[in-house]
Amino acid sequence: MTYLDVFDIIGYVLRFLGALVFGLSMGWLTIRMVKQETLTWQLAVAMYLGLLAAFVLLGHWVGGGATLGAFGIGVGAGLLVWGLIQPKPKEKEEEDKPA
Repeated sequence: MTYLDVFDIIGYVLRFLGALVFGLSMGWLTIRMVKQETLTWQLAVAMYLGLLAAFVLLGHWVGGGATLGAFGIGVGAGLLVWGLIQPKPKEKEEEDKPA
């Protein structure tokens, strides 16, 4: 095993982790934009098409299935985690404040 093989392994691990973090951020951004109070249908369509385009481009240009899998896991986790969080109603926030 040469030093180039070691660098290849490090590069594969970093690519996997980078795709995972990028997927989490895309999932967060999608949920953040879709859960706005004043959501227009154009914004929702643009967010979902952008997410689909990221999947297609990663699948086309990146060699190896681990990167696309990490991106998919990241997006799925981001959508599930931040999608399940319910914002606090404004009346509750005002009641929770001490007088």
